[in-house]
Amino acid sequence: MKWEQALLMAAMLCIMMTAASGAEKSRVWKVSDAAGLIAAVGEMPADGGMITLEPGTYEITEPLVFKAKSQVNIEGSGWSTIIKKRGDGDAIVFAGSCWNCRVHSMTIQGDKDAKTGSGIVYREGEWSGINVVDYVHIDYFPEHGVSYEGNPTKPMSSNTISNCWMTNNLGDQIHSSYNNDFYITGNQLGRGPGRDPRSGALLDHSSAGTYSMNYHWGNKVALRLGPGAHFNRIENNRFEQSSETGIMIGDPKGGEVSQLNIITGNTIHTNSEGNSGKFNAVEAHDAHSFTFTNNQIFSWASDSVKAKSGLALGKNCVKWIIKDNIIRHCTAKPIVYDPKDGHIVKDNIVD
Repeated sequence: MKWEQALLMAAMLCIMMTAASGAEKSRVWKVSDAAGLIAAVGEMPADGGMITLEPGTYEITEPLVFKAKSQVNIEGSGWSTIIKKRGDGDAIVFAGSCWNCRVHSMTIQGDKDAKTGSGIVYREGEWSGINVVDYVHIDYFPEHGVSYEGNPTKPMSSNTISNCWMTNNLGDQIHSSYNNDFYITGNQLGRGPGRDPRSGALLDHSSAGTYSMNYHWGNKVALRLGPGAHFNRIENNRFEQSSETGIMIGDPKGGEVSQLNIITGNTIHTNSEGNSGKFNAVEAHDAHSFTFTNNQIFSWASDSVKAKSGLALGKNCVKWIIKDNIIRHCTAKPIVYDPKDGHIVKDNIVD
């Protein structure tokens, strides 16, 4: 009986291994055309899988939607892999609770004549996080490049955007709403002729994140921080050649306070390019206990482009540390603040 039991167990093991192999096979797709890509998205199970795209152009007219699916990996073959969205609407959507998903190594291109739509969107989830977008070029969407649309009761968390190019998207090239513990690093956020993005990035009610080594050029505002954004590190970025303001903190019309953010080591130059002397390089409203240190504010074309003030603290800004900054090429006072609001302002080089 022992050998019969052993034989039976071996047969059962063989069946289990075959079933597992078949299940694994069903979770891996290598596609070379749009029909194959659409089919793979539709077949993706709730626990995810791998879609590999060969070089080429994949034209789609409807969004690629992953509804409550996690561990999804979409891998291109570099920027020669192009997902081209025709008409209105988003290109890739992660809807519901999606986690540990990755979009990597491709171009996602919008329709220049479309009125709505973003490149990659995360929405509707009670909790979505640990998602990664890296080495992706997202271009020419009428709304955002990447958009996190969390909610105040259960915000998204721990999402990463790294080493991407987002150009010519007309909303916020990175739109982060109720998205905490983010890691956004090494991205290029700019525009080409005839395009006027609202901002390079918006961090709205997005807290406890790292925003580092990103380059911004040619947006209306390079970075919008807040309202309701706390405990972030904004460090070692370039905020340049905005038509209006380099960094806008809070909303001039009023809104929830942002607090305890660190802004350090940034280069903030040649802003107010659309109207020299009209806009501040950095402007803040409803901002408490910020650290603003070791930043350089200047214009590399100071004969024709200057900011109004380098740093202007508006209403309800209290208890800032403003130290060791270099601020040049302003048409008004380099640092504007109310001394009664408890700020520490020292060791800055201004002219």
